[in-house]
Amino acid sequence: MIYLSLSLKNPFSERYSVVYEKFGKTWNPYKFWDFSISKNSFIFGFAFDFSIRQDHAGFGFDISIFGWGIDYRFYDDRHWDYENGCWEEY
Repeated sequence: MIYLSLSLKNPFSERYSVVYEKFGKTWNPYKFWDFSISKNSFIFGFAFDFSIRQDHAGFGFDISIFGWGIDYRFYDDRHWDYENGCWEEY
């Protein structure tokens, strides 16, 4: 997993609320995406993550500026079977 993050948060505010949210399927039956806009307490924030061979593997990023945040995720909805080194079968 790769995870990079840098943020500066307002210590006097603890708010978080989702203003807009959208999600859906892709051409692949196991891949999904999420997009949201939120009101938060970050003055500035940035985060990026990328993962493979783990539960809900995929990538995503968050950007926050002056209390507003954008979050995007593209991920696999399956769980990883660590014992057998493959996706779990249901």
